[in-house]
Amino acid sequence: MIIKFTDHKYAQAHMEPIHNGLALYSYTTKVAEVRDGWLRIFGLYSMTTRRHIGWFMRELGKDYQLAKKLYEDYMMMNIYTGEVKSV
Repeated sequence: MIIKFTDHKYAQAHMEPIHNGLALYSYTTKVAEVRDGWLRIFGLYSMTTRRHIGWFMRELGKDYQLAKKLYEDYMMMNIYTGEVKSV
Protein backbone atom coordinates (compact mmCIF):
# COMPACT_ATOMS: atom_id res chain seq x y z
CA MET A 1 0.00 0.00 0.00
CA ILE A 2 1.41 3.39 -0.98
CA ILE A 3 0.93 6.32 1.41
CA LYS A 4 1.28 9.80 -0.11
CA PHE A 5 2.23 12.85 1.95
CA THR A 6 -0.92 14.71 3.00
CA ASP A 7 0.46 18.15 2.15
CA HIS A 8 2.41 17.00 -0.93
CA LYS A 9 0.09 14.64 -2.81
CA TYR A 10 1.80 15.15 -6.17
CA ALA A 11 5.38 14.80 -4.95
CA GLN A 12 7.50 11.99 -6.37
CA ALA A 13 7.84 10.50 -2.89
CA HIS A 14 5.72 8.11 -0.89
CA MET A 15 5.77 5.89 2.17
CA GLU A 16 5.12 2.16 2.24
CA PRO A 17 4.44 -0.08 5.19
CA ILE A 18 7.19 -2.65 5.74
CA HIS A 19 7.52 -5.46 8.27
CA ASN A 20 7.40 -3.69 11.66
CA GLY A 21 7.74 -0.23 10.16
CA LEU A 22 7.51 2.32 7.39
CA ALA A 23 9.82 3.07 4.45
CA LEU A 24 10.25 6.32 2.54
CA TYR A 25 10.79 6.19 -1.22
CA SER A 26 12.02 9.15 -3.23
CA TYR A 27 10.96 8.31 -6.77
CA THR A 28 11.75 4.55 -6.74
CA THR A 29 14.68 4.58 -4.30
CA LYS A 30 14.27 3.68 -0.63
CA VAL A 31 15.99 6.53 1.20
CA ALA A 32 14.82 6.08 4.80
CA GLU A 33 12.94 3.70 7.03
CA VAL A 34 11.71 3.20 10.55
CA ARG A 35 11.80 -0.49 11.50
CA ASP A 36 11.05 -1.67 15.04
CA GLY A 37 11.32 1.99 16.09
CA TRP A 38 14.79 2.47 14.59
CA LEU A 39 15.18 5.32 12.09
CA ARG A 40 17.79 4.78 9.40
CA ILE A 41 18.69 7.09 6.51
CA PHE A 42 20.14 5.41 3.41
CA GLY A 43 21.19 8.46 1.39
CA LEU A 44 20.96 12.21 0.81
CA TYR A 45 21.21 11.85 -2.96
CA SER A 46 19.78 15.13 -4.26
CA MET A 47 18.05 18.32 -3.16
CA THR A 48 14.73 16.70 -3.99
CA THR A 49 15.53 13.61 -1.94
CA ARG A 50 16.61 15.79 0.98
CA ARG A 51 13.29 17.64 0.75
CA HIS A 52 11.42 14.30 0.82
CA ILE A 53 13.43 13.19 3.86
CA GLY A 54 12.57 16.48 5.56
CA TRP A 55 8.87 15.83 5.02
CA PHE A 56 9.28 12.27 6.36
CA MET A 57 11.09 13.57 9.44
CA ARG A 58 8.31 16.08 10.11
CA GLU A 59 5.81 13.19 9.96
CA LEU A 60 7.89 11.60 12.75
CA GLY A 61 8.02 14.82 14.76
CA LYS A 62 11.75 15.26 14.03
CA ASP A 63 13.76 17.59 11.78
CA TYR A 64 15.92 17.18 8.70
CA GLN A 65 19.15 18.13 10.49
CA LEU A 66 18.81 15.04 12.68
CA ALA A 67 18.46 12.84 9.58
CA LYS A 68 21.51 14.45 8.01
CA LYS A 69 23.58 13.93 11.18
CA LEU A 70 22.52 10.28 11.48
CA TYR A 71 23.47 9.62 7.85
CA GLU A 72 26.82 11.39 8.04
CA ASP A 73 27.77 9.59 11.28
CA TYR A 74 26.58 6.13 10.09
CA MET A 75 24.11 5.97 12.95
CA MET A 76 20.47 5.11 13.50
CA MET A 77 18.16 6.32 16.23
CA ASN A 78 15.28 4.84 18.15
CA ILE A 79 12.45 7.33 17.59
CA TYR A 80 10.80 6.38 20.89
CA THR A 81 13.75 6.40 23.29
CA GLY A 82 16.27 8.64 21.50
CA GLU A 83 18.94 5.92 21.77
CA VAL A 84 21.54 6.10 18.99
CA LYS A 85 23.72 3.27 17.69
CA SER A 86 25.96 2.44 14.76
CA VAL A 87 24.47 1.08 11.57
